[in-house]
Amino acid sequence: MTMILFPRSILGVALAFSPKIETVSSFASITSTSPTFAAIKGSYNNKSIRSPLDPDTMRLHSSSSATTPQKEICETTVTDDGKAQVLCTISNDDDRASLWSEVAIKAAKQFTISQREKLKDLGALDIKRPIRIIGKPVSEVCGMGDCVVDYESDGASIMSDSDTKIVHFQRHGQGYYNLICDMWREAGKPIDFDSSDPNLNPVVRPEFLDPPLTALGMQQCSSQRKLCSTLSPELVIVSPMLRCIQTAKLSFRDHVGRVPWISHEGCREELGLLVGNKRRSISDIRADYPEIDFSPIKYDEDVLWDQYGDRRETLLEKSDRIYKFLTEYVRTRPEKEIAIVCHSAYLFTLLNAVMDIEEEELRSWFLTSEVRSLQMTFIN
Repeated sequence: MTMILFPRSILGVALAFSPKIETVSSFASITSTSPTFAAIKGSYNNKSIRSPLDPDTMRLHSSSSATTPQKEICETTVTDDGKAQVLCTISNDDDRASLWSEVAIKAAKQFTISQREKLKDLGALDIKRPIRIIGKPVSEVCGMGDCVVDYESDGASIMSDSDTKIVHFQRHGQGYYNLICDMWREAGKPIDFDSSDPNLNPVVRPEFLDPPLTALGMQQCSSQRKLCSTLSPELVIVSPMLRCIQTAKLSFRDHVGRVPWISHEGCREELGLLVGNKRRSISDIRADYPEIDFSPIKYDEDVLWDQYGDRRETLLEKSDRIYKFLTEYVRTRPEKEIAIVCHSAYLFTLLNAVMDIEEEELRSWFLTSEVRSLQMTFIN
């Protein structure tokens, strides 16, 4: 298993709001002061919860077998009294929805409501485009966190016409971007994501360039390996952001070397302003992941992000970028079944503002590292 050590400098962002602390000298400095890390440390003392770095967990992650019966998903949550907790659910059955805590599911439902209102207010839900993209579930049972194709029971219902594909979408696991923002909120400091002032918006700091998964995020994604090993994508497409590449490598690791892996700018998160959404140069990323084909990406440096300057890509602009990616790239690929690993806000915009989908279960906010299968049909 590859372990990526994150620069100490980005950990200092979490404490940037404290005038008493000038620098962060080690990961332990954060651990001793952060409610999130304190909760993680305390929770791992509970026998029902394993640290992502303990020997048993490391053996699980590095195992060559994808058929381990035990599944586990961990979520960082904040309680009503302002304390952070890490909740891990361990399941030995096939109930996929049991992988997430009730708190995590409740938060996803709240995001679904608030973000859909944003799209509605901007008129993004009413745009008529030349090509309709219709999405339908491919699972007979499709619920929150449990909407993945079962080939034995669902195979007969999958259409095979030339303009229909099966797509398995996955949201990345917890990244440092998510963690630092959570820590700011826990400390009672609001974040203005439209501000270029690092005192108001931590993710505009240069240390946030292309942040990786946290140890917790890696555990979340490894826990999805068994599920992803049962899928049959003919192609894996990943956002060029490190957190998505790491997610795909952990969850879809049994498909490495078996099918093509391609990275595409069309499925990356919001562009502009937020350094946490800016990628490294393609030459640097390719050096770390030579098995991935980055040829669809035109520029070595992140020209797409740079062109927005000090503003964020709007939801309408993002909708247009998603539509172009689906109609001009995904539709034209010869593969009939594809896995796409990307981002939560991106996926929510895709499923609500770009595709025509009736089933609420398909349109809801993705849970951390969740995999969701759908049938995608293009109609001129």
